[in-house]
Amino acid sequence: MALNPTPDIGSAGRPQSARPKRLDEWLRHVARLHPREIDLGLERIAAVVGKLDLKPPLGRVVTVAGTNGKGSTAGLIDAALRLRGGLRTALYLSPYLQDFGERVQIGSAYADSDGLSREFERVEAARGDIRLTEFEFVTLAAFSLFSRSRCDAWVLEVGLGGRLDAVNAIDPDVSVITRIAMDHQDWLGDTLDSVAAEKAGILRAARPVFYGAGAAPQPIAARAAELEAPLYQAGVDFGFDRRGGRWDWRGRTLRRGGLAVADPANAAELPNASLAFAVLETLNPEWVPDGSDYSAILKAGRLPGRFERMQCAGAEWVLDVAHNPDAGACLAKSLKALPPRPAIWVLGMHSDKDAAGFINALPLNADDQVIVTRADSPKARSPDELAGIVRRRLHTGLRHCESVAEACGQAAELASAGCRVVVTGSFNTAGPARDWLLRRA
Repeated sequence: MALNPTPDIGSAGRPQSARPKRLDEWLRHVARLHPREIDLGLERIAAVVGKLDLKPPLGRVVTVAGTNGKGSTAGLIDAALRLRGGLRTALYLSPYLQDFGERVQIGSAYADSDGLSREFERVEAARGDIRLTEFEFVTLAAFSLFSRSRCDAWVLEVGLGGRLDAVNAIDPDVSVITRIAMDHQDWLGDTLDSVAAEKAGILRAARPVFYGAGAAPQPIAARAAELEAPLYQAGVDFGFDRRGGRWDWRGRTLRRGGLAVADPANAAELPNASLAFAVLETLNPEWVPDGSDYSAILKAGRLPGRFERMQCAGAEWVLDVAHNPDAGACLAKSLKALPPRPAIWVLGMHSDKDAAGFINALPLNADDQVIVTRADSPKARSPDELAGIVRRRLHTGLRHCESVAEACGQAAELASAGCRVVVTGSFNTAGPARDWLLRRA
């Protein structure tokens, strides 16, 4: 992706000369603006939104929050709006796996660097003395690009929580909460109700809200009632039934039958698709995929690193960005649906994650080999710390590596044809592993 120059930024954060700046320089600049990486709140971003004259598409802004599955659900909604609805879509994701452009997409294409650089320049000019966080700055640049590109629909994935997340500065026409589980306790609280209350912050008065994992937690249901927002719940207002390699979907007024299950082992495919279908039914029933296009839409909307299976030298590699106990349990369910194989695990996690809960959720066997590594992030937990947690379950076959690339190299040396290598624990583990595999291929 070619990088386009933009104006120089001086020490005060303002354009100071005609020397252009590249996108990577903008990203380094915005990372230094605010003293804290995360500082939840809408005051700063709201003050800049008005200056950018953003014009979201009327009636077609979908905001997706949740602990797990929000990126996959957003990707599927976006793909259906493009391929079945014929719309020019904007998709905002967070975080990204390999390429920053994954975060900002228009019509399935990553935003080009020169276009993004111009939007960074506009946000820089609009913010004045407001010290935006990196996430706020990037989110505003994405919204500005979407607005100026006149996209027909915006599908926005919340970064952290919901109520105080920068994405929540734009009013959604449809609010989606995939499921609630424990994660980011330092920011969202240490109970499921506190997490649910933060996610419920994306609801808007009289606008529909969807919950994708059964009956909605009480804080979400109470907030919907308070706002008189129609609440639609999985298993009550929409749902699915699987019949071997086929599945049927039922909505409030619509049915889809005999859809092909793309990956029978992927435990998240049908819940995410069912939720996406329910959202599409509300936007326009004609946009709900059917047997003629579901597989193509699912393929187009599938995000890398989500129970992604690749082959390397006769071994099967599974890459998954799961990083909390709930996601670990989903990964375990998917792996158990696959034919049994000797397993090699590559584990790398952040220091603020429940590593013990996550590892306990995984289907580790006594004869599995485990490679603990340092995720490619300043927030990474050390391999020694991870090793101590793994040893509570396994006492043999444990190796340490200081980088994901080194860990992948060791895994490849250990793996024989017919083995399965599972790389998981973080976006910053699955992403570098995917880079390594693609270079090797």
